Amino acid sequence: MAKRNTYGFKKHDKELKRKKKAKEKLDRRQGKKNQAANVDKQ
Repeated sequence: MAKRNTYGFKKHDKELKRKKKAKEKLDRRQGKKNQAANVDKQ
């Protein structure tokens, strides 16, 4: 497998960080929905 050049690596790394942040944000939102649903049931 060929080595990535610095620019390509930075771009790839940045993309992974963006995806991770988006997933965490989605998880937080889903957590709030689940928490609200649990409060309604009680």
